Amino acid sequence: MSMFKVGKAEIDSALELELTGRPIAWLGTTPDLIEANRWWMAPHFLLDGDTWSLNFRSWIVRVDDKVVVVDPCNGNGRPNPTPTFDMLDIPFLERFEATGVRVADVDYVFCTHLHHDHCGWNTMLRDGRWVPTFPNARYLFVKREYERWHPDHADNFQHLPYNDGVYERSIAPVVQAGRADLVLDTHRLTPNLRLEPGRGHTDGHSMLRLGSDGEEAMFCGDAFHHPLQLIDHSIKFGDHDDWDAVVDTRRRLVRHSIERDMLLIPAHLPFPHAGRMRKSERGLSFEAMERCADRESS
Repeated sequence: MSMFKVGKAEIDSALELELTGRPIAWLGTTPDLIEANRWWMAPHFLLDGDTWSLNFRSWIVRVDDKVVVVDPCNGNGRPNPTPTFDMLDIPFLERFEATGVRVADVDYVFCTHLHHDHCGWNTMLRDGRWVPTFPNARYLFVKREYERWHPDHADNFQHLPYNDGVYERSIAPVVQAGRADLVLDTHRLTPNLRLEPGRGHTDGHSMLRLGSDGEEAMFCGDAFHHPLQLIDHSIKFGDHDDWDAVVDTRRRLVRHSIERDMLLIPAHLPFPHAGRMRKSERGLSFEAMERCADRESS
């Protein structure tokens, strides 16, 4: 059984990590803003002690007779200056296949961007070499994002130590194996799936729009890490290549979610992992999705 459906599309996910107990103030917000939005943030997005949780999970979409993986997390056995992500040893692939999808079943892998926690499981270490984890998949790299992280262009962007070596371990081996497709950020994967620009967090950050049977959803990567950032676009948690573009992307997500009843599925939200923007007499809010199975507790 999938976690939830969007139209005829079945949506599932595999959890890699969950970081709990982070103070909500860590976002860079103010006590007044927290109090003004407590009514909708609790209980999912504001936890006991005014904390919040960050999930690291990959999304699995089954639609149009295809299987698409979105944002394959950090990956095992990779050095990282952040201890939380350094040399992970997590049974992620076992969790992934517990959804009923084998790695060999995957048709497409799409990374919203190429930070370490969104492309790590592109590859796995086998006999001392990094090889594609999903052997039959086409890996879709947005050309603008691929070029942002190519070593030839390193001097054009800020250096992020936590992403050192990611190109060599998680991107180049896929290209060398002939499994990569460099596409535009408007590329259509299937009749019901297409890419859409979501720039700002990184130069080529992109999103995946799903439309099926009259329902819509957007896999929006790191356009926001916490829904409070859709209320106050100025909250700068996380790095960004283009701050003005971050704000533009968030405003567009808010507008489309309200006008089209679009479900927003970012990369890092805790259960139930997704929701919709609402506008009422109390102001803007983010309404948590109701019909989601909690796979981690099942």
